[in-house]
Amino acid sequence: MSHVLLSFAGAAADAEPIVEALRAISSAPIHVRDEIVRGLDFADAGTAERVTGALRRVAIELVVAEDDVPALVATVEASRRRLPVRWMTLPVREMGRLA
Repeated sequence: MSHVLLSFAGAAADAEPIVEALRAISSAPIHVRDEIVRGLDFADAGTAERVTGALRRVAIELVVAEDDVPALVATVEASRRRLPVRWMTLPVREMGRLA
């Protein structure tokens, strides 16, 4: 079975509803990281973010079986969030645990 790193990027205020929705259907560890995004794509930006050019976002990542991605994305889509969420997958070639 192949695994992928599934990443969601959304508004910091939407982190908890997204994480809770993912926890309800997945036992994979969920990593949450605050980020500042600089750029010219302001489609998801609030008014203050457009003025400063800095978007405060949260990155939510988990390693899952590739077959589970559609259900996880649908769960985030249905979650009680306020703003758009972007997502992507990256293949995981190897992984393990070092003790």
